[in-house]
Amino acid sequence: MSETVDAAKRLDVIVVGNGVLGLTVGVQYARAHPDVRVAVLGKPARQYGATPAAGAMLGAFGEVTAHLLASEHGRKKHALAVQAQRLWPEWIGGLEADGDGSERIRTSDDTVVLLNTVGHTALDDANFAAVLTALKEANAAHEEIEVSSVDWIDPDPNSRPLRALHIEGEGSVDSGVLLRSLERSFRQAGGVMIAADATEIRTRDGRTEGVVTDAGDFLPAGQVVVAAGARSQRLVATVPGLEHRIPRVYDGVGVSALIDTWDGSGPPTVLRTSNRAFACGLHLVPRSGGSVYIGATNAVCLEPRGGASIEEVVFLFNCAIHQLHRSLNGSEVRKVQAGSRPASIDGFPLIGGTSVEGLWVLSGTYRDGLHLSPLIARHVVSLMSGGPGLPDLAEFAPERDLISAWSREEVLEDVVRHTMATGYEFPWRLPLEWPHMMETFLRGPFAELADRLSDTYTPPADLMTAIMFSEPEDQEELIQYYGNVYREWH
Repeated sequence: MSETVDAAKRLDVIVVGNGVLGLTVGVQYARAHPDVRVAVLGKPARQYGATPAAGAMLGAFGEVTAHLLASEHGRKKHALAVQAQRLWPEWIGGLEADGDGSERIRTSDDTVVLLNTVGHTALDDANFAAVLTALKEANAAHEEIEVSSVDWIDPDPNSRPLRALHIEGEGSVDSGVLLRSLERSFRQAGGVMIAADATEIRTRDGRTEGVVTDAGDFLPAGQVVVAAGARSQRLVATVPGLEHRIPRVYDGVGVSALIDTWDGSGPPTVLRTSNRAFACGLHLVPRSGGSVYIGATNAVCLEPRGGASIEEVVFLFNCAIHQLHRSLNGSEVRKVQAGSRPASIDGFPLIGGTSVEGLWVLSGTYRDGLHLSPLIARHVVSLMSGGPGLPDLAEFAPERDLISAWSREEVLEDVVRHTMATGYEFPWRLPLEWPHMMETFLRGPFAELADRLSDTYTPPADLMTAIMFSEPEDQEELIQYYGNVYREWH
């Protein structure tokens, strides 16, 4: 249930966005400031939201790639994920203490990472090795185990796993239960839920005044937090002077599904491959009542689309049936979901305050928002309360020049490998000499596109692919955008 807009006339803080990031900030701020009136703004349907469709893996190490560890900013991003992982036990305990004990937020405690015969050999081997390296450097509990000892799996022999890595303490949560728990805790802390979307942020003389809703109502507030996921870009663009000072946010569409397994069984752990094919790897997450979550695809779109295509659903199901368990073919589909992940144009989060007093941004988290949410909220609530925040998040402040973490050559190599991995995972059947030729010929168009976009900056690989297959007018708009950003910061 949501309160009416009229009940919010005396708001002090408005959090725009009722996904996991917005609600986590709302809960933490309301608990820290019981005398302050806080509202979370967002419609219950959460159109374009990432959280409802999320597998909700708490994957600090399972998400690691060789590409991530190859850059200083990538390693810093990984360090944040490790910090966030330590916060989850206490955070879950506090949320569940506000309930009646009827629902458990956590669905599994551990993860098994599989290296199988599907995908691009060099990419998959490097990413599996990178996960092992990160675990060893952090002295995190893990063990490489025999593939035959992995519970539940029964893949097609042509897609069989070659190696398996058990990661202790890296489990998952149920995103739906988490959202309900956050809403309950927020209300118990005195927060107000308002079923409306914001369309405009109003400012005057460098200060935040409030937001305008899609119903045309103006809600005044001295502080506004933009945690609207992939829709954050539209709100930021309504603030004069900020559009080219905050890296642009796009939509990383992920398609997933909830499945009732053929016999009500499921694995005791998260099962996943390493990241590949521009996505977070194939993963299967246990849920309650004999169901499992299967995810996820990834398609970076220049505008939010919020729906699943038939091609994406067929691809996802084929991957799960062949790579994890053949009997999934006889299971029932409970729900197909599409989530819009907020992807920043440079691949790094946008977290913190802006040059407009009282305006805060939490976006650009891509696939890491849910996992990082307790840590990000702690940082932003500290800043909003006049505190120092967390120093490790300072360089990911929203108003900044584009982070250039990788060279153009490294990005182009990544584009080619992930594009080829997509084909192998479908799977395609090609004459033996074709893959090498395709890798050679793919580099040319992507290198030409990078030259057209900017002399000084190369977008991340997945965004490069989205731009490559976008309409010519969208490409021209981005060329102009990069020019504007360069002039703004240089």
